Formats: sequence, C-alpha cells, structure tokens
Amino acid sequence: MIAESGSVSRVRVDLGDARSYDVAIGGDVVAAVAELPARAIAVLYDTKVEALAARTIAALGERVVAVRGVEGGEDIKTLANAAALYDWLAAAHLDRDALLVAIGGGTVTDLGGYVAATFLRGIAWAAVPTTLLAAVDASVGGKTGVNIGAGKNLVGAFHHPVLVAIDPAVFATLDPRDLAAGMGEALKTALVADPALFTLLEREMPRALAADPAVLATIVAHCVAAKARVVAGDERERDDRGGRAILNFGHTVGHALEKTCGYGTLRHGEAVTLGMRAAIALSRERGLDAATADRIDRLIRAIPTPPVAPASDDVIAATASDKKRKAGRVRFIVIGDIAAPAIVDDVDERSLRRALTTIA
Repeated sequence: MIAESGSVSRVRVDLGDARSYDVAIGGDVVAAVAELPARAIAVLYDTKVEALAARTIAALGERVVAVRGVEGGEDIKTLANAAALYDWLAAAHLDRDALLVAIGGGTVTDLGGYVAATFLRGIAWAAVPTTLLAAVDASVGGKTGVNIGAGKNLVGAFHHPVLVAIDPAVFATLDPRDLAAGMGEALKTALVADPALFTLLEREMPRALAADPAVLATIVAHCVAAKARVVAGDERERDDRGGRAILNFGHTVGHALEKTCGYGTLRHGEAVTLGMRAAIALSRERGLDAATADRIDRLIRAIPTPPVAPASDDVIAATASDKKRKAGRVRFIVIGDIAAPAIVDDVDERSLRRALTTIA
C-alpha cells in the first residue's frame, strides 16, 4: 500500500507487530527522520553524501551525540569495522533507547544495521539510502550483515529499521554504473513480483538510466511495495516453496561472479544483472516461452554492465558456497513467466555451464 502525503509517499512494511515500519519516499524525507522519537542519536554516514548528512544532523538537533563518516564500499563490511563502531557507540555512552541513523549506500546501511542489531543486543536504527541499489533493495527487509573471507554477507542478522527515508533527488549525483546497478535490482523485482513494473521499465529504462527523478521515484515505490509484500509473508526466508527467496533471482550466479571477479570489481547490481542472463537461460530450459524470454533478455541487456570473463569452473565452484543453499544443494530461482518464480535445486553442471555462456 502506497500512501501519499504532500511531496512524500509512504509504503508500509507490515510485519504484523510493533516492528512494522514506513518507507518514506520524496523530497522532504529529512523531516521524517527528525520526527523519530529518540533521546540520543548516533549518525553513521558515507562521506560521499556529506551535504545530506549535514542536513539530517541539523534536523535532528541536540539529540545527536555521535557522528562518524566512512567511505562506503564492500571493503568496509568487516567484523573489524563493526568492532570499531561498537567502541564508537560505547564511547558515546549510548543505551538501548538510542537510535543509529545510517546514511549512504547499501554497504553503509548493511554495516550500520548489523552494528545496531548487535550493539547492546540490539538498538533501533533508521536507514537513509543514497544509492538506487540501496533504495530498491538493501535498505528494505531487515537483512544486515558483513563479509568474511568465505563469502559475502555470511555474518549478519535480521534487524528491521524503524524507518527508511529515500530522497530520489540524490540519485542524480550517482555514477552511471551505480544507476545501472540499481536498475538491475529493480528489474529483478519486476521479474519475480511486479509485472506492472516490468512494463514500466520497458517503457522508461532510458529515462531511468538518465536519473530522471520522477521516473526513479515511481520505480522505487514499486520496488519497495513489492518487497514489502514479499517480506511480510516470509520475514526470515524460511518458505522453501517461494516466499522471500524469490528475491534472489539472478543472485546465485551474481554472488559467484562478485567473488570470482574480486569484491569491488563489479557493483552488486551489475553482478545480479549478469546473473539474470544466466537465470533466464536456465528458465528457457525449464519452459519459459521463447518470445517472453527474448523480451526479458532484451531488457536485461539494456542495462550496461562491464565486460567480464571469469572461468566457468571458478564460478561453478563459488556457487557451491552460496549461503542460500539447503541440505547441501545449491538453489536457483527460475521463472515460468513474468512474476511467476520458482525455486529449483536440481540444476546440473551441464545446464549451468550452458547458462554461463550467456553472461558475455
């Protein structure tokens, strides 16, 4: 459900209890953050968005007792950096009634949310995502985490924010690769959960990639509403028949590409876009109509991605450590039609190798 109020729209993430929260989307979201009740507030922000952080801090006023800037990127999502943030919050004498506000891309909200989930066994936090990727995916749903040597996000917690506040105007400052990465995740959402969004993306992809704020606001609202519906039905990804796991379309191969290419070489959304090419190839094998598959593939390939040529053996090996495997079997999401996903765990190596040839 999307509710409009002035220049801000709100999407409710309904968890069925007091942890339910709003996602505010629009040009006055700093005011929404300032309305949050908290006696003491710590602000963690990406130095790339210092101006937005300054506006937010000013709006929060004297309640801000600790401020820390970090340089966003996958390499900040470490246990060592989490430990440094614990010391930072402890030095500010925060108690369990405190609020942590994380302002930045998905790596900053992932790290900030994980620290909030584990400091004092859990304090409240709010996310102000500043990349399109974070807005359409990382900041919504309660997943937080850090990376370890064995893989991405293998250490984490489910800890929902009390608010997500998104200003689409900030996307105009993004690098074109970051915009493309966000559109990859938006297209993934359309393919598994929102056929109307797929139609919108077919029509508006050029304007979206050009950072048109009105188009991006509509896309973000669609993605957030779709993800809210899915998360409400399967908060902790325990439904083996579908549920939240469908949001991993393109991710099994995508995560493997991130690992084999070296974290930071590909944006997460770029890896997912490439992973969706392979996922569509697997879906064709399992009955996806050829005309529909061609239509989807054209839209996937309209999203720019860097050239990559990882060894198939390395990618296949990396899929074996995917954190979403069950009973030792690697799971893939395929689709039988737009917004008709299914989970399969019987993809053989020959099929996967064929699918990987479509990445180039």
